[in-house]
Amino acid sequence: MANENGVSYGTIVVATDGSPSSLEGARHAIALAKMSSARLRVINVIDAGVIIQPYTDPGIAIQLYADPSVILKGYQEEGERFIAEIVQLGKNAGIKDVSGDVVLGSPRQMIVDWSEEQGADMIVVGSHGSSRLTYLLIGSVAEHLVRYAHCPVLVVRK
Repeated sequence: MANENGVSYGTIVVATDGSPSSLEGARHAIALAKMSSARLRVINVIDAGVIIQPYTDPGIAIQLYADPSVILKGYQEEGERFIAEIVQLGKNAGIKDVSGDVVLGSPRQMIVDWSEEQGADMIVVGSHGSSRLTYLLIGSVAEHLVRYAHCPVLVVRK
């Protein structure tokens, strides 16, 4: 439904990593979806780099290897809990069409690609995710989305 300025949102995507900032982003996405009668889609991305790279502590010079399928299963279950929480909040707010997916890949690129596949008219993210180290190494997911997403991006500060 378009407003008087001709802006409409049919599908809003919100990305979650379970952080307080992403939950705040979800609250804004839910409010926007309710005001717009939009569909709400929730994505959680399991960072593939975390799964395939063993943990190395140079201080004690050992590597801890775990079965990648066990690690992946744990991240999958965690992502499903994050999504279920937001889906329930959306349903409680009266959003009729709300669902989500856990995907594996680079969070920065997967959110861009998945949002486009979903036909998103807007992407909502928290300004600070759960990984400060990742921000220092590769830049923020939010910044990447603002630069490369096919649609408007709302970055919500906590």
